[in-house]
Amino acid sequence: MTAEIQPALAVLRVAAIVVGAGLAGAVLISALETVVLPRDGFTRIARVTFAVVNRILVRRWRSPTRSENLRGLYGPVALVSLPLVWMLSVIGSFTLIFWGMGAGTWQRSFEISGSSVTTLGFAAPSGSLRTWLAFVEAVIGLGLVALLISYLPTIYSAHHDRENGIRTLRPFAGTPASPMDLVVNLRRYEVIGRDTMWESATRWLLNLDQNHCAFPALSYFPESTRGQSWVASVGALLDAAGLLVCAAPVDLATGNLGDGQGPLMVLAHGVPGIVRIGRAAGLPIDPPGTLTDMLQRSAGETTGDMSITREEFDAAYGRLTEGAAGPVVGADEAWARFRTLRSSYDRALRGLAGLTAAAPAPWTTDRPAAVGRPRLLTARPVRVDWSLPAVPA
Repeated sequence: MTAEIQPALAVLRVAAIVVGAGLAGAVLISALETVVLPRDGFTRIARVTFAVVNRILVRRWRSPTRSENLRGLYGPVALVSLPLVWMLSVIGSFTLIFWGMGAGTWQRSFEISGSSVTTLGFAAPSGSLRTWLAFVEAVIGLGLVALLISYLPTIYSAHHDRENGIRTLRPFAGTPASPMDLVVNLRRYEVIGRDTMWESATRWLLNLDQNHCAFPALSYFPESTRGQSWVASVGALLDAAGLLVCAAPVDLATGNLGDGQGPLMVLAHGVPGIVRIGRAAGLPIDPPGTLTDMLQRSAGETTGDMSITREEFDAAYGRLTEGAAGPVVGADEAWARFRTLRSSYDRALRGLAGLTAAAPAPWTTDRPAAVGRPRLLTARPVRVDWSLPAVPA
């Protein structure tokens, strides 16, 4: 009987070593791709971690206040849980390796692994090879701590930069952010034609694109001010720039807008940026196109959904052209141009509005898509119902 058990036990030990080494390698790759060389979207371990925390915190509670508070904690709690998951996974992986190498029982292998990764040293392995493995695990544990020390400040610095951009726009766009309030106030304070204003907005959009694609967890971080959604602020800025560009009496295909170069730069960087952010967060939307492609399409040719109605546009366009200093195009032509632009980022705005459960704001977060929970085991995009909800008047 013993002779029959020995080969099976040897196979189990080899399998434990292989599985443990694979799990340890997956943790290292996840940590490196998340912190050192971040890519668009979540790694597998990060995706599972966020999906589990989402199912724990984001629920329909009887108290709306409790639901809102727990949803606000979702992003930070999941982010802080990720290094803990890395560390526990390393302990589990080396427990398998130590057991596979004959370090003793499962309890003894777990004690050696935990002692090594935390560098406490209360359980030492026997044998040169197992001792070297303990050193390797200790180095990995110290490396994960070092990555954590650099990772969290980077995340919160990016969140701080996002909030600064929202605060910069707030005096002009209002609370909640409105594209028409933004245009009217910029004109009222005579800053609508200043290049510095549009350059600052473009830099903020570029930073937003870089940070939220590299660290998708930022999309779930709540804003510092209630009712001031970052999605609504981006939407108000893009819609305001789109209105100004579409009202300019020039051929958009040439890209020569005279004094409208500032809004054009906002659209050139902001439209692909918000689409990339949505894709990194797991939304099923098409890859971003270039502004040149959008401008060269025939007027009114849409590439996706368009949630703004003609009545809403006419009301906004009337406010925009009222008392305008220079010539503007007719409402029909402007509407055709705006449909072409807005359709290229409409789904990204509505999807992110549903993803973040943002406070209602005109033209953006007042018509969110119904976004499902993050995927637990697959990398497929989340389920989204793009049906338009009832938009308040």
